[in-house]
Amino acid sequence: MTDLPEPTVRPPGVGPLGDRFGRVATDLRVSLTDKCNLRCTYCMPAEGMPWLPSAELLTDDEVVRVVGVFVALGVTEVRLTGGEPLLRRGLVEIVRAIAALARGPACR
Repeated sequence: MTDLPEPTVRPPGVGPLGDRFGRVATDLRVSLTDKCNLRCTYCMPAEGMPWLPSAELLTDDEVVRVVGVFVALGVTEVRLTGGEPLLRRGLVEIVRAIAALARGPACR
């Protein structure tokens, strides 16, 4: 993985992620692929979906960067999903980098 700049600490005056009902979001679900052999109704409609070309999927670095931005906004729990079973080159490095975010400056 290449070195991307770390997400910054939440800017002053920017609160945690919330919705119009005042609920604060502290968890994030990130799908690492659009290919899945299950047909869960929440992510795969009965009529199916076209698969994305690999070049359009986020790189490992981009996934970690996006998660870092959400961590800086108050996310404390990340669920990695995508495919059954979950397979992706670089998965161990992605998990390691996301785990390190919990110990880095973005969480302070």
